[in-house]
Amino acid sequence: MKASLALVCVAGCILGAFGLPQQQDGVQRVLRSQTAWERIHREPPIRGGSSSRKAGPVTTKYIMQRLDHFDPQNVNLWSMRYMENGEHYEEGGPLFIYVGGEWEISAGSISRGHVYDMASELKGYLFYTEHRYYGQSHPTVDLRTDKLKYLNIDQALADLAHFVVEMRKTIPGAEKSGVIMIGGSYSATMVSWFRQKYPHLINGAWASSAPLFAKVEFTEYKEIVTESIRLVGGQRCAERIERGVKQTEELLDRGEYASVAAEFKLCSDVDLSKPLDRMNFFSSLSDEFAGVVQYHSAGDIEGICRVIEDATITDDMVALAKVVTQGFTSPNCNSYGYATMVDFYKNTAWDQGAATSSMRQWLYQTCAEYGWYQISGSSNQIFGSSFPVDLFVKLCGDLYDGMFDKTRMLNNADRTNVIYGGWNPEVTNVFFTQGHLDPWRAMGIQQDLNADSPAVVIPGASHCADLSSISALDSDEMRAAKEKILELVKKWLA
Repeated sequence: MKASLALVCVAGCILGAFGLPQQQDGVQRVLRSQTAWERIHREPPIRGGSSSRKAGPVTTKYIMQRLDHFDPQNVNLWSMRYMENGEHYEEGGPLFIYVGGEWEISAGSISRGHVYDMASELKGYLFYTEHRYYGQSHPTVDLRTDKLKYLNIDQALADLAHFVVEMRKTIPGAEKSGVIMIGGSYSATMVSWFRQKYPHLINGAWASSAPLFAKVEFTEYKEIVTESIRLVGGQRCAERIERGVKQTEELLDRGEYASVAAEFKLCSDVDLSKPLDRMNFFSSLSDEFAGVVQYHSAGDIEGICRVIEDATITDDMVALAKVVTQGFTSPNCNSYGYATMVDFYKNTAWDQGAATSSMRQWLYQTCAEYGWYQISGSSNQIFGSSFPVDLFVKLCGDLYDGMFDKTRMLNNADRTNVIYGGWNPEVTNVFFTQGHLDPWRAMGIQQDLNADSPAVVIPGASHCADLSSISALDSDEMRAAKEKILELVKKWLA
């Protein structure tokens, strides 16, 4: 995104630092956190196995949905986009529904990966649903605050319920087909709760990297980012990041704003003497590392640590700054200005970056339902103490016409936990998988919920890494988790 902020991502999912390049007065304002945002808050990457053949065609279609499923007198409808792949299907075979989260869906997610492989083996039909308000699924004319009241988990799950019912009617021979629902990140949260709310419509669900406990002050996220950097990148890397952040904080405490701004190549819209700009700067800086950790694959964390540990750089802050200024040539700069960010995300048009980045929508959901703000309120992390929850409380109020304050946001998260169960969602036939390196696992199920809903934490794995096909590169634990879900799916369909 442009005008940056470091935020949460789940996702796909759940907020991350944002940035959008902006051309102003001949200066290319590059929010380096844009790359962090793309790593943190995106459609989970899914890879095929080494022997994967070219998949059959994926078709894009639309299904009519109620704008409000819970008001029978509201007759307004809208078109929800979905994709389907029936290349393996034999009549009576299962329906595999991969659920989209806070992103735009793409054909690749149902033309490769472990779900695709299971559909091939079990002669199933593959679907990929797009969440209301994301991608090209637009229920309202724009994203004004009053139009966002239909963007919530209750309506999104009801969309899925209608989808299941209609597909059973539409696909030949599917009237009595079993249904398996799969999600990654926020959409894994959705499939867990769908099984709770509509157990009669699906046989079972696979929830990869699902956060289930709504929490406004999500301090654990940066703790696990720190733990993962120490585990994979090494203690020296973690210690230098911590020293670099501390040095930067101390310089700003002394009022040396210009020297910090010059080192990090900040744009003129960033005033580090202002508390909100300072909070946003440190939050975005921490998310550069969070983005690498969340979707780590072999060499990613090690690579950023090589930058940090560059022996030719003796100053810790300079080493830290290199992470966000690599490849910069004048007149490029980093934009972390709070006011610029708010102006950007207040845009309500569907064709503008606030919407196409998914962030105006997702930020609203965090304010209204989940929280999950990845803040600095813990001493067990290496990114300092300069991005408290106040940044996100202020942002929610500023973006959505003063609708949210801290009390309301805390009440909203409490409501979500009361309705869906928090740590105890009371579900059966859900397989919970988490990656040990993944910062989101702190809000998810890490031990068997009950005899019918097992959980596994996969050593060395990152966010949603298990959605990819079985591969010779898989660890023994990763392969066992993938084999386990196939075993469970067969059991649920029997």
